[in-house]
Amino acid sequence: SQDQAPPPLGAPPTITKQSVKDYIVDPRDNIFIDCEAKGNPVPVFSWTRNGKFFNVAKDPKVSMQRRSGTLVIDFRGGGRPEDYEGEYQCSARNEYGTALSSKILLQVSRSPLWPKEHLDLVEIDEGSPLTLKCNPPPGLPPPVIFWMSSSMEPIHQDKRVSQGQNGDLYFSNVMLQDAQTDYSCNARFHFTHTIQQKNPYTLKVQTKNPYNETSFRNHTDMYSARGVMETTPSFMYPYGTSSNQIVLRGVDLLLECIASGVPAPDIMWYKKGGELPTDKTKLENFNKALRITNVSEEDSGEYFCLASNKMGSIRHTISVRVKAAPYWLDEPQNLILAPGEDGRLVCRANGNPKPTIQWLVNGEPIEAAPPNPSREVAGDTIVFRDTQIGSSAVYQCNASNEHGYLLANAFVSILDVPPRILAPRNQLIKVIQYNRTRLDCPFFGSPIPTLRW
Repeated sequence: SQDQAPPPLGAPPTITKQSVKDYIVDPRDNIFIDCEAKGNPVPVFSWTRNGKFFNVAKDPKVSMQRRSGTLVIDFRGGGRPEDYEGEYQCSARNEYGTALSSKILLQVSRSPLWPKEHLDLVEIDEGSPLTLKCNPPPGLPPPVIFWMSSSMEPIHQDKRVSQGQNGDLYFSNVMLQDAQTDYSCNARFHFTHTIQQKNPYTLKVQTKNPYNETSFRNHTDMYSARGVMETTPSFMYPYGTSSNQIVLRGVDLLLECIASGVPAPDIMWYKKGGELPTDKTKLENFNKALRITNVSEEDSGEYFCLASNKMGSIRHTISVRVKAAPYWLDEPQNLILAPGEDGRLVCRANGNPKPTIQWLVNGEPIEAAPPNPSREVAGDTIVFRDTQIGSSAVYQCNASNEHGYLLANAFVSILDVPPRILAPRNQLIKVIQYNRTRLDCPFFGSPIPTLRW
């Protein structure tokens, strides 16, 4: 019977609220790690940290919210949030079983400073390609990168000059005008909203021709006027003719091709043996980046970018493989059975690689639990036969592979409850003549009663 029991009856715990698995917190705030559950009797909560019992009563900074398992870590009296980083897991327990939260990895946001460095003057020939490195500090979460001059003027970007995904600034070819400003990489950090500015790069562009207006009169374009030799495209990122990329199902895939050349090359994108999926494909960064949103297995394959200018074209092939953290095909559902009834819990998940399924009962591996003759584990299914009063419990199914895990709780509640009508007796229902009327008769019982009017 899949019906939910009304509250007065005994019910094993069910987790109703928990923090996200990867939980990054602001170091200036108190920390709240959520864990709420319902059940009858009201569940009692406990926590583990890094796999060991976490004694909440022992630390004056830590408390649990009333009628909830939510942890509060209070820094008003001092203390270092970093001391509380780790993997937390909450359990909610009553006499009918124990439910578990996911494992919550608590990390404190970081805004590290740029390493000190002295940047030499960058001397470069006009028409040559150039990469200005950013190398931002590894913040948590990673900072947003943008380039400005030291006087905080934004750097103009176009198909010739643009920022790559790694934060570096790429010039397909350098022009004399590029020396009119300096170039400073900036990192904006999420929680503190602080911006850190790297020491600026200064360019010195070596040119064959001094700049004057008359030099343009007898030439069809700027490059020949400046005495800059035109060149075929060459890839600045990624290097070579081919590369590989692994992406997880459900996230965005970002492919990038940045090329040098005079004049600056145009970039086009193709997929081998098929069309680009137009409904979820976006070109970004002056066509140098291809974004495919919410990737699925069919987005695997070979993509190539074509960089071309009037001197020629080159291509780079990116072989994309889609892996997957576990995802549900069949999540186990709560089960209410009468004594002597049969039932089953099913836990089916897919992923790449294929996830392994582990069953727990009341938070302990099922192999280590007291034997239960009415229960049989067969891979992703637990079969119950001729269940008996007293064998209520909460079962956990953990599906995991190298990319992540899923944890589901499902209770099996053995109830012997005589039939009862849940609606008020002797109701008077007013209806309009000749109109349709619906009469409801909510009821509960275990086993499920037969209803007759």
